[in-house]
Amino acid sequence: MTLSRWARVRPPLIVLAVLVLAWEAAHRLHLYPDFLFPGPLDAARSLVALARSGQLLPSLTATLTRLGISFLLSLVLGAILAALLVLIPWLRRGVQPLLLGLQSLPGIAWVPVALLWFGFSENALYFVTVIGSVFAITMGFVDAFSLVPPLYAKAGRNMGVSGVRLLVRVTIPAATPHLVSSAKVGWSFAWRSLIGAEIVFASVGLGFLLNQGREFLNVAQVFGTMVAVLVLGSAFERLLFARLERFVRRRWGLTKA
Repeated sequence: MTLSRWARVRPPLIVLAVLVLAWEAAHRLHLYPDFLFPGPLDAARSLVALARSGQLLPSLTATLTRLGISFLLSLVLGAILAALLVLIPWLRRGVQPLLLGLQSLPGIAWVPVALLWFGFSENALYFVTVIGSVFAITMGFVDAFSLVPPLYAKAGRNMGVSGVRLLVRVTIPAATPHLVSSAKVGWSFAWRSLIGAEIVFASVGLGFLLNQGREFLNVAQVFGTMVAVLVLGSAFERLLFARLERFVRRRWGLTKA
């Protein structure tokens, strides 16, 4: 590992070690009964037990598959909606307040509608995940386009580029760094919406394991699954979005090479 990479990795590792030690210390103080507040080793053992029982891997696969499909759908729909709002100003003025309200609505609030429309099915999980993230992505993309200096659009029009061509050839390339950041925010909305929906009605998935731990009073399983959700979320942010953001910022000359 190079020195620069170690410099980036060291602070999160230190914070993680401190949090684990604090968790273990709180567990050893016995402020709550052990079955209500398990320690890090108990959570780790529960994950090992889930893996040995054959539940962990199918749950990880199911959750990540749902997340991948739903997030891609949200990106496509969000990009289309954002493009329409940018190209049609009067539509943006009329629809934007509604989208802001829908963006603030928690994804879990759509679960009753999803169950009524789709029943206890995969489609219901996809619906909740997409609807929980698409509005955040749309507004993020619209804001990213708004940050493009008007001079760029003016220069494009002077060169005979307008309408959709102006959006594709000028606005989108100029807004790409902000679009990546908006996509990351949308991914976090999708992740939370999916886990929440899985807790309520999924038959397999990380959210299902959380609910299963609650039903069987297995708090160690709940904690262990929460750690798995946290680790996966951090891994996606560090290994995918952080690298993509650094690449785009270097490519667009916004940081040092």
